[in-house]
Amino acid sequence: MEILGYKKKTKKELLKAVDECKSISQLCALVQHEGITIQMQCLPGASNIPMKKLSSGEMVAKSPLDTLKERVINAVNSNK
Repeated sequence: MEILGYKKKTKKELLKAVDECKSISQLCALVQHEGITIQMQCLPGASNIPMKKLSSGEMVAKSPLDTLKERVINAVNSNK
């Protein structure tokens, strides 16, 4: 779905915009407007996706916003 009057950003602009997001809702709006697809992580018993082993302290050190930003940045780098 395209938003009238919205011009998609270049990869460089998009990465800067992701970094400047101050809330999860801002980041989600950006993901929606840009049509970015990100993959969710789930519990190992919930699907056939292999479980990702996290290093100790990996999730503790990051806020939910930082974790989501990281996933969006990875999606942008792999898709554009």
